[in-house]
Amino acid sequence: MLEKILNYFSEISKIPRCSKQESAIVQYIQKWAIAKGFKYMTDPYGNTLVYPPETTPQIILQSHVDMVCEKTKDSNHDFEKDPITLTDDGVYIKANKTSLGADNGIGMAISMCLKEELMSSTRNISLLFTVDEETGLNGAKHLDKSFLNSRYLINLDSEEDNTFIVGCAGGTDMIIKKELSSKTSENITVTHIEIDGLNGGHSGIDIDKGYANAIKLLTELMIAIEVEYILDIRGGTAHNAIPRSASAALLTNYTKEDINRIFYQICQRYPLDNAKLTISHVTQHRGVLFYFKEILKTLSKLNHGVFTRMKGRFQGIETSSNLAKIELANNTLIIVESLRSTTDGAMDLLKKNIEKKLTGFSYYYCCDYPGWVPKENSTLLEEGIRSYRKLFNEQPNIKVIHAGLECGVFSQKNPFLDIISLGPNIHNPHSPDEKLEKLSVQKIYNLTKDIIISLSHRG
Repeated sequence: MLEKILNYFSEISKIPRCSKQESAIVQYIQKWAIAKGFKYMTDPYGNTLVYPPETTPQIILQSHVDMVCEKTKDSNHDFEKDPITLTDDGVYIKANKTSLGADNGIGMAISMCLKEELMSSTRNISLLFTVDEETGLNGAKHLDKSFLNSRYLINLDSEEDNTFIVGCAGGTDMIIKKELSSKTSENITVTHIEIDGLNGGHSGIDIDKGYANAIKLLTELMIAIEVEYILDIRGGTAHNAIPRSASAALLTNYTKEDINRIFYQICQRYPLDNAKLTISHVTQHRGVLFYFKEILKTLSKLNHGVFTRMKGRFQGIETSSNLAKIELANNTLIIVESLRSTTDGAMDLLKKNIEKKLTGFSYYYCCDYPGWVPKENSTLLEEGIRSYRKLFNEQPNIKVIHAGLECGVFSQKNPFLDIISLGPNIHNPHSPDEKLEKLSVQKIYNLTKDIIISLSHRG
């Protein structure tokens, strides 16, 4: 069965499917459903439900169709038209200089194979494929609650094969802006600095691993080399990815050798990363300079990392922030902070902590998504634990994850829905270092299949 699952994943990987560009993958699902004799319906947003026409579905297997599209600086990959190039070393499936998209393409492949294998014996399974998950759970937010008319939902979007996720953090994006004062200067020597090669990673799951943030590194370096004016600055690509690269065009009196020396001294505090620094000097006849000295002081204070931790039964991160993006556009500096929390109270404290640092800046919040509170006395979790013990002779981990999951939205739309999340081992998601553990895929397939059969016998 593993070969069949990976074949489906290979087919899925050939189809461009960055967030908000999912029409081709939705058509693929529709054609697959027709070919297999299944019914389907697709809402105006693109969410697609493959369902049994004869009965009301008891179990929904859910995954999202979009992926985070990240690549290395030296990659020529065009995410709008190029297939993901897969490599297989016998242990892991990887991509060539791009994110892999196992989050959540492998969930799609697993659910499709399960639907096919169990179609004759267990007909009450529906597959729910949502769109635009990675940019704020938007597909799930637009989903009509009639798509969730079921007793149980198994979300296949987790990344540790020994763990059941039973709750998740909610979150919001903080958009920070400031119009910069400028002047025009002639005959200037501009220093271009680019930081690249960091681990990056998921801004929730990886936020406590000590990975460097490229925007933070750039800020610290610019302060150290006494930058007052810049011509441009940008870094980060997505709200839910720790920035792995950042660049600036600036004025400084420091030599290339001094900048290198200072930078690698800073990097010693981040032994998990292998940062690369590129420096060049260019003489320009004229340029627009933006005063940035005071901005750097604010940037250095902005939050990145764990803010508070949970206490009690579920240990882990309670609240965190990711300094996700920075860019200069039309004389305006735009900064994105991605905030996560399992509780509303802790989120409010984090917001106030950041807001008091933003004198002279404007800001607003957008793209909120709800948390998912663990359900007491969950039948689905009970069956999941039983199946895991039976198959693997050990106790699974039970966690509340510090990431936004569509389960939070689903539980809002149908409070009676019993939900768990599981999935195979995926390392370094949302980055070009993403890799999928092959044997773990088979493990999750067997586990999910056993849970479905057990639930079907319960009636």
